[in-house]
Amino acid sequence: MRQYFVNDEAGRLRAGWRILIFLILFIVVAMGIQTIIKFYAGGIPKSTPILREALVIGIAAVAATISVFLARRFLDKQTFASMGLQINNRTFGDLIFGFFLSGAMAAAVFFIMLANGWIEYSGINWGGTPDAAAASSLAATLSFVGFGSLGFFLVLHTVVSWWEEIVFRGYLLQNMIAGLGLIIAIILSCILYGAVHAMNPNATILSSAIIVLFGFLRIFGFLATKMLWLSMGMHIGWNFFQGPIFGYPASGHETITLVQQSPTGPDWLSGGAFGPEGSVVTIPVIGLAILIMWIWSRRKP
Repeated sequence: MRQYFVNDEAGRLRAGWRILIFLILFIVVAMGIQTIIKFYAGGIPKSTPILREALVIGIAAVAATISVFLARRFLDKQTFASMGLQINNRTFGDLIFGFFLSGAMAAAVFFIMLANGWIEYSGINWGGTPDAAAASSLAATLSFVGFGSLGFFLVLHTVVSWWEEIVFRGYLLQNMIAGLGLIIAIILSCILYGAVHAMNPNATILSSAIIVLFGFLRIFGFLATKMLWLSMGMHIGWNFFQGPIFGYPASGHETITLVQQSPTGPDWLSGGAFGPEGSVVTIPVIGLAILIMWIWSRRKP
């Protein structure tokens, strides 16, 4: 029976058991943090949506970091940094390049939709107040778009990208590769990523399929560089530019935005209430981004 649980050659549990224990640990740590907040502060506040959202994201990030660190150290018998988080002469360049590449992707999608009449531009919201739809969203407590609120959303998306990358392209993907091989691991990781986002507001079959492609985009960033920084930079940039800058819902979530625009074309072209991840326009943009990432990854350090 031992061989079903332990890889004696590697001196550790088999990959499937490591993943299972990690997921349980993640849930337990997150629940523990929530219990502490409830004990000392009465729980996560419901009256202030933006604070609630920030706390939920913060809890996920802290729980993910603790859980990945412990699982990596005691289950994988490897270091946290060896997962692709080494600090070297490519780290900063990959982060910045990925961030602005995603910004270019969001800009390309925006101008293609605008040129074809699939979205309607209605101005710049700098120092104004959100419209009625935005006023009912979690961003209502930030009454204007300016450097302060854009900075807040940049930090928020950085935290989201950190924990999603170390979990999905870090711990889960790399253990799937160890246990199942590269191809099956890529397929399962992409499907899992799409399934998780299928629970977002206004998700559709098309949006879930395109999220699967985004999963591959970020896996490619890791495989091409053997580090997570390029994928992390792209994750931060995409979330930041599609939502707070170019005015789309971010994976179905409303937010206050700099550019004011609304969908006018069919959802499969405009993205509808889910955002550009629900539009076929994004598919060729992802393909071009993968090519650019490949070229970037081949540069000398």
